[in-house]
Amino acid sequence: MDYHVFKKPRIKSGKKVYKWYYYYSQDGKRIQKVCKGCNNRSEAESYIRTLPPVGVVDAKLKIKDIAKNMFLIGSEHVSRREQFGLSISQETLRISRGYITQIIERWGDCYIDSLEPREILQYLFKVERSGSWKNSYLSVFSEIFQESVWFGCNISKPNFRSFVRHSKKADIFSTQELEILFKKENFPNEMMYLFFLLCLSAGMRLGEVRAVRAKQIVFDREIIIIDGFCKKNGERTVYNKTGSVDQPKFRITYLPDKTLAEMKNWITDNGLADDDFCFTQNGKPIRMEYAESVFYRVLQKTGFIPNGNGIRRLSAADGRRLVPHSLRYTYVSRMRRVMTAEDLKNYTGHSSTAMVDYYSRRSLELLLKSLPESGKSSANTLFD
Repeated sequence: MDYHVFKKPRIKSGKKVYKWYYYYSQDGKRIQKVCKGCNNRSEAESYIRTLPPVGVVDAKLKIKDIAKNMFLIGSEHVSRREQFGLSISQETLRISRGYITQIIERWGDCYIDSLEPREILQYLFKVERSGSWKNSYLSVFSEIFQESVWFGCNISKPNFRSFVRHSKKADIFSTQELEILFKKENFPNEMMYLFFLLCLSAGMRLGEVRAVRAKQIVFDREIIIIDGFCKKNGERTVYNKTGSVDQPKFRITYLPDKTLAEMKNWITDNGLADDDFCFTQNGKPIRMEYAESVFYRVLQKTGFIPNGNGIRRLSAADGRRLVPHSLRYTYVSRMRRVMTAEDLKNYTGHSSTAMVDYYSRRSLELLLKSLPESGKSSANTLFD
């Protein structure tokens, strides 16, 4: 071990007190420093484990020295994030590690105390990326500056200005376009046809459709209970996309007769049990990337977008942005023709502060009371 802890007495106010120190050897010299805020051996040993290797402590720090272990599972950095209440999900670590790799490639050999914020911003001005991407890049870079404190470097975190986000909202489909789009032969299989049909029929987000289990569709009441979504890694939550455990924001929605009939046949023909996912690949919920790629290939096949157009920048010939979320936007706009905004909000995001048994008759009755009497007839106008 590079560092060794010890305690030695000091006289304070006429009394002998002990303080904890650590020492290390460098260039033939023995250097000792205080273990800040440590009152016993355990705290002192924990303190020295946060220190960088000998030789880095007093040297000028490079970006790569600080960032090389950031966002890696098991690292001191991730442990600190957890204690600070920051996300340490696999998805967060994976995405952030991607930014770290790019930052090290571009700035790794720069000394952190010499790197000016304007240099980073000038670089980003020239990069052809979205404002969201640039803001995430700056967020991770800011955390590198914060991490430098644990290397004995007292550099203030830069106050970066945020880039404007120019992301365009999804556009909607017309009645004629829906008729062209929703033909089974356009999709690679019946499952993906039903996947996107349900997405449109209930105004669902992709994560919510990926999470649908057989028991969520209550056929005798002609409704679907939307009570969770799948994260990118396939984990199913017990709350909807914009909710939380305390405020799940689950909702119920009437389904058109067409969708009910086709989903009932699918569940019956495949022998799905109540808790089985309706749409799977290799026994797991459909991956987000796969669903997106299927949708884009269908748009190309039906001529809505040109072949060869990049996956992330798809637009129709008239400049409209057609993406999977267009189906949810289409649902909202078409239902708005026959429902008030007040009634429609119950279809698109009914809130609750209690996680209860959604499938009990009492729960269903309470939720159904929040929907307008015209709800079922309105659902059947969706494709008109």
